[in-house]
Amino acid sequence: MMSLGACSRLTINRSALRENYRFLKSKVGAGCDVASVVKADGYGLGIDMVVPAFEEAGCTFFYVAQLEEAMILRSLTPHKIAVLGGLPAGCEKEFKHLNLIPVLNTPDEVARCPDDIKSIWHIDTGMNRLGLDPENVPELLKSRPAPLSLMTHFSSSDEPDQTPSRKQVELFDSVAPKSIPHSLCNSAGIFRDASWHRQQVRAGLALYGPNPTPETINPMRPVVDLSARILQTKTAKAGSTVGYNRTHTFERDTQIAVLGIGYADGFHRAGSNKSVLYWNGVACPLVGRVSMDLVAVDLSPVAANPPHEGDWMEIIGPHQDADQLAASWNTIGYEVLTSLGGRAERVIIS
Repeated sequence: MMSLGACSRLTINRSALRENYRFLKSKVGAGCDVASVVKADGYGLGIDMVVPAFEEAGCTFFYVAQLEEAMILRSLTPHKIAVLGGLPAGCEKEFKHLNLIPVLNTPDEVARCPDDIKSIWHIDTGMNRLGLDPENVPELLKSRPAPLSLMTHFSSSDEPDQTPSRKQVELFDSVAPKSIPHSLCNSAGIFRDASWHRQQVRAGLALYGPNPTPETINPMRPVVDLSARILQTKTAKAGSTVGYNRTHTFERDTQIAVLGIGYADGFHRAGSNKSVLYWNGVACPLVGRVSMDLVAVDLSPVAANPPHEGDWMEIIGPHQDADQLAASWNTIGYEVLTSLGGRAERVIIS
């Protein structure tokens, strides 16, 4: 999407998406399917762009969170689509017509699901979010046709200590017959224990570039670059302040750049006086509050070769990935990806 006079630019590498999918496929082997999670508009990158890339890499199974997302996705792919949010009452007709797979989370959903709609049953083994109580699963399996598969979701697979995940697997295996396919692993789980791969893994964050195992070097290829345009440079006088509520005072005359990105673009206000942007590989600190449309950056570190009005500074790219930016916001890469780029010019590298 080209945008006239855009103040921010999100560059998406479709080749990296394909390579990340194929890499995860190589991790699990031929006997395990890698499904792509494309909820939240393809983790903020655009579902209409990421789904064809994953299909080109061999993906034939997709997960979304809500029925509306599935309806959009069905217009893009003939392949299997599962809806994590369950089977809303009164929506059975849509699921059947569009050949969608509900992920059933409650006994009521299991009871209501028509026999001619293939379903996945979600067993809650420790998240205490959606999912069937494990104690109910054996009786439900006796009373209803077998589901397409049984799944659970790890609470802590991105942490080095895998004790909680092992306990979840033990509980799952105590009620999940081996005769029905299993789906246990999210992105981080793929890297933890090969015995957990089973018949399907559900790849999400790792497909889009952030590190699925934060204690290790990131094995995934970066997918996105984000930059912002300098709208104005100026000299802030010693003793003056910048931004709302005067949260930063300059100790000396300081050259600053004002860039066209803010919290309306998903650049979190939590980055105020914490985040950095890069010019020619050099970190420049953000000073003052992040406002709706603008941020200010201290150019002192690049005083010998400063940028000028109209230049673009790196926010996510070779020198700072989504996880590092997230750390400055005290959040995670998931939130960065799903927040950024709403008004950004999008450039697609094939």
